[in-house]
Amino acid sequence: MLTVVGRLLVAAALTTSILTIGGHDPTAPDDSSPIAFAAATGTSAYVPVDPCRLGDTRRGIGFVRVDDSTATIDTDACGIPDDASSLVVTTTIVAPRERGYLVTYPSGRPLPTAATLNWRAFQTRANTATVAIGADRRIAVHRNGAFDDGAVVLDVVGAFVPTDSSTSGRFRAEPTAQRLLDTRSATMPTAGSVLSIPLPRSVPADATALAVNVTSVRNEGVGYVSASPAGSGTPDTSILNVDAPGQFRAAATIVPVTPDGFEVYVSTGTHVVVDVTGWFTGDSAADSDAGLFVAVNPARLYDTRTRPDPIHRAGTIDVALPQLGVGIAAATYSVTMIAPGSSGYITTHAAGTPRGPTSSGYGEGGDLTAQFGVVGASSRGVAVYADAGAEVTFDLLGYFTGTPAPITAPSAPVNVVDRQRVVAIGDSTLAGIDRNQAWAQLRGADIDLRARSCRRLVRASCSGREGPVPPPNVLQELATIPFGAFDMAVIMTGYNDGPTDVARGIPQILDAARAKGIRHVIWLTYSREFAFDKGASIAGKQIYAAHNTFLRDAANVTGDLTAVEWSAVARQAPFWHYADGIHLDRYGGHGAADFISRAIAHVAGQRCPMPQFPGAANVGVCPDPGFQPPIDIARLYGI
Repeated sequence: MLTVVGRLLVAAALTTSILTIGGHDPTAPDDSSPIAFAAATGTSAYVPVDPCRLGDTRRGIGFVRVDDSTATIDTDACGIPDDASSLVVTTTIVAPRERGYLVTYPSGRPLPTAATLNWRAFQTRANTATVAIGADRRIAVHRNGAFDDGAVVLDVVGAFVPTDSSTSGRFRAEPTAQRLLDTRSATMPTAGSVLSIPLPRSVPADATALAVNVTSVRNEGVGYVSASPAGSGTPDTSILNVDAPGQFRAAATIVPVTPDGFEVYVSTGTHVVVDVTGWFTGDSAADSDAGLFVAVNPARLYDTRTRPDPIHRAGTIDVALPQLGVGIAAATYSVTMIAPGSSGYITTHAAGTPRGPTSSGYGEGGDLTAQFGVVGASSRGVAVYADAGAEVTFDLLGYFTGTPAPITAPSAPVNVVDRQRVVAIGDSTLAGIDRNQAWAQLRGADIDLRARSCRRLVRASCSGREGPVPPPNVLQELATIPFGAFDMAVIMTGYNDGPTDVARGIPQILDAARAKGIRHVIWLTYSREFAFDKGASIAGKQIYAAHNTFLRDAANVTGDLTAVEWSAVARQAPFWHYADGIHLDRYGGHGAADFISRAIAHVAGQRCPMPQFPGAANVGVCPDPGFQPPIDIARLYGI
């Protein structure tokens, strides 16, 4: 039996990162091989360690280079127990010139497909992780670029010591995470404020530490937040950092406590939210083997980028934990939100149990936000909820032994495709929907129709029938859109452009759409593609075969672009167009609106907003309308 004593002052920050995700292969599929799930240590109990700097490349201390991208750090320092099997560490990147990622893992183990930290150029970012100590008493740090690009700092903030059972230092997950503090309903704490937070009623007075998530909301300036046991004074370390006013930043940590709880210090004015997911036992607890920690070689358990769906808005996924022949009561992890379309939060909890009114991390629109956490688990694993939706990765760092949480919600998690928000940008062809008052056929999504005659892709537009002032081109129209306002864009523009303009315009428009948080672009191929198309016999009129070649080629190599074959459908329904073979008559306006609605449903993985014909079954994912016969508009809609 081991009794764990001591205290941990603070764990360091976990903040937003951008652009690069993953371990040695950011796009690799889930690594579910048995070695990835092999325990890196035996069972152990938590021991607080005063924060201490193990390595700092700025001062040339700690790190021993293995090669340009990998270094190891000796753990026989900083008061770390001689028999410690794993550590709680904070890794910080300081002002790198290039974007990148970093992973900490046991020395001597294979490089894992996981990430401890992600960043973009010139950011300073930190993240906490649990990591096993290698057989040589070292931990390894690998980054995707040379260590000379920016400084790397590594601090130890806690340890786990091998034991078969213990009184203190065993983790107990809260059945439902609790919110301990939210200053948003009161006056914002000013710079230099110290916030006192008592222990939750469910936690014994002699608990040694809490697993908490701290969020800084709408900060007033650059600064940091720290946490420490009540009465111990403000430490010289931080748990999160903010580097511009008005940010949302979240950090999870293990913070030691006294019977009076703990304190949170803010160096700049900011609202503060504190949630607790569990606690570590004290000496009064019974001697037990439940709640002991086992570190694993970091393993990517889930990556929505390799699956059909991300987490949709207000959606939840279950992440199954490895089957190791022991009960898993809780897990330590790192979840990364990948470029969500709008700002929002995630909440992790034991799968099959109620989600509490708390958050486990926050991501701003377009960012990549990594979040360490400690969470209870059920036999189904861990659930991840995203209120704004996001692509996510889930990396397992370790687990706590014990009985999994009982499942009280046996139904599968809900992660359905929600109603899509779509901006449709077009020229006089798309304007045929307006001219023919075909708005009722724009169904199944919230579609903002922006059609103006003579609109071009990236060159200055010409003057159309709406007046002498040319409309904005597609790039200019996209520039007016707030970030995160739309999930998709539909493009029906380019008839006033030449092939060269289309070729150079496609990548520019895709980049502009991505910069606005638009996740997918649907681009209608151009009618009058061949000489036998309606209107092609008119002397001097352009044929759009080259336009479609460039568009289809781009769609074949670009995952977020779909070229839907409007040209094929239009060729089968020449009566939808006027004599020029381009502009839409009454039936064409309604047909194009129906076609666009079906294309949106197909790309989103939804059911068609209308069946193919009256009385037809309408089940499953809507088929690609570009490969279906033209809809009988008159029959279906009674036109």
